[in-house]
Order: sequence, then C-alpha cells, then structure tokens
Amino acid sequence: MAAAWLQRFERGAAGRIRPRPRTISTVRELLPKLASLNDLSLEWIRRPVVEDLFSELAGQTPRRAEMALVLLKRILRSAEERGQAVDPAVFHVRVAKPEEREPLFLTWEEADELRSWLPEHVSRIVPIAILTMLRRGEVLAVRDRDLDLETGSISVVAQSQDGGRVRTKTRAGRRTVDVGPTAIKLLREQQLVLAPNADGVLFATATGRPFDPNNFMNRLFKPAARAAGMPALTFHDLRHTGASLMIAAGCHVKVIAEQMGHADGGALVLRRYGHLYKGARRQAAMALEAHVFDAAKNPGVRTTFVGAQLGLELE
Repeated sequence: MAAAWLQRFERGAAGRIRPRPRTISTVRELLPKLASLNDLSLEWIRRPVVEDLFSELAGQTPRRAEMALVLLKRILRSAEERGQAVDPAVFHVRVAKPEEREPLFLTWEEADELRSWLPEHVSRIVPIAILTMLRRGEVLAVRDRDLDLETGSISVVAQSQDGGRVRTKTRAGRRTVDVGPTAIKLLREQQLVLAPNADGVLFATATGRPFDPNNFMNRLFKPAARAAGMPALTFHDLRHTGASLMIAAGCHVKVIAEQMGHADGGALVLRRYGHLYKGARRQAAMALEAHVFDAAKNPGVRTTFVGAQLGLELE
C-alpha cells in the first residue's frame, strides 16, 4: 500500500503538483518507521495498533514520530479516497508532543569562542547568523550578488538544500534583511576569504562546493560547538540569540518578525520570546503617565514619541 502510494506521490498523481526532491527524500526516510504495518491488510490497521506503534516511536524520536503519523494518515486518506475501507478512528490518533526545548542564548563572547573553533573561510558565519537572524539554509545559500553593502541589506531568495539552492518557500521568507556596520564589515571580510565557486556562494567548502546543511553541521558546526564547551548548541540557537539581542535593544516586535521572515506580524516572536520582555508592561505604564502628564503641563505640545515606545500607531 505504502509503496504504491509513494509512486503516485512522486509523480504528482491526481493533478497535484509534483513534490520537491527534498520532500520525497523526507518521505522515504519516514516510511521505514511504518514497516511493521506493511504485512497488515487495511482492515487490521486499526486505532489500537496505530496507537501502540506510535507510543513506541514517540519514546525514541518524538518529532519524527509525529511526522511519520502525518504520513500514515495521508496514505490512509488516499486509500479512503480510492474507495477502500479505513478505520476512521485512526485519524484521531495523536502523538504526545515532547516538552519544547529551551533555546540557548549566547553572549557575544561565547559567539567569538564558537567562531574561533571554525575554519577561517567559514568562521564569520557565527556572528553573521546572529546579526542577520537568517536560518541555516538561508545563510548557506547567500551569494555575493545577494548583498548590497552600500545600503546595508541582504536579499533572501533561496535556501541551501542537499548541496543545491532552492527557492525560499514563502513570501515572508523571501525578504530583504537590513544589516548594520558590524555585519557589513563581516560580510566584506567574508567576500575576501570565500572559496572561489561558480555561484559566488559566501559560505562554501574549501574546494568551492556549496555546503549540504547536514554535512556542514556534522563536519564543522557540531565539532566546533563541542570544542567551545557548548555540546547542546544548535545552529538555530544563533537565530534565537539574534532575536533576544534585538529584544534587549528595544526593537519593535513587528520589525523583529519581518527580519526573521515571519508572516504573522510578531505573534510567533511574542509566543517564543515573550518571557524576555520582562518589565515591558511597567515601562508601558510609566510611558503612558509621562505622556499624559507632560501633555497636561505643556498643553501646546503634543508628545508623539510614546507611540514608538509602546509599539502603537497613534491616529
């Protein structure tokens, strides 16, 4: 059943758009997790069987178990659409979500320590990733021609995947990221040391080949993190660090969301980093009173800075 579904999926059956190679690769990686169901006819793939399987899988790799369950439901839904009888209770099975990992926030000194353990031709990826908050695949896909260092901006249009470049999926993800003088200096330095390559990719292997993100992590980033005394560090923690520093600098949540490529106007930033806004409500209350009583003392003067302090658009 799964093999037949995979064939239809790969060729984009039923008028669907043919999936990306990376999506097909992920599906192929997940299918072995469903191997114990291969010898069962559809009538025996019932809720208790599925719950037992995914209870075991969730204890090993919770996130992969969740993805495999989504895949199984998709396969069964396809069978149902083709007229086969499927136990409807299976679609109500859930994988217990693991406790969300707390991100690690680096100090600038810790970032420098991590950078020192990376080869020179890629070491600047650490501070650049923090200052731009680019995702791993995005920063590995940045080319020399994506930079406008006169205005201080990076055009994010692609991500690195399986050693190649693919177009960024979402409209919010395709964005222009503004950078400051320190990031510009680092990017100029990187232009001078980048390994020559046909695409002009800023961060390439020593032989000029684009990095596969997983190879970059396994061969360079993780060993550097261990050597720096940060074995649990992920590349995404650099993005978390950048966001936390922008919050500490008092940047508006909507601006942070736009820089990060979120399309929700800041909802995810608040949900993920809301605890970092410690004291923000008190500051807002103090700013409100300052606005009211300054205006009362100086009736001819309208104070407009408070809107920016509170993140409001005053009409």
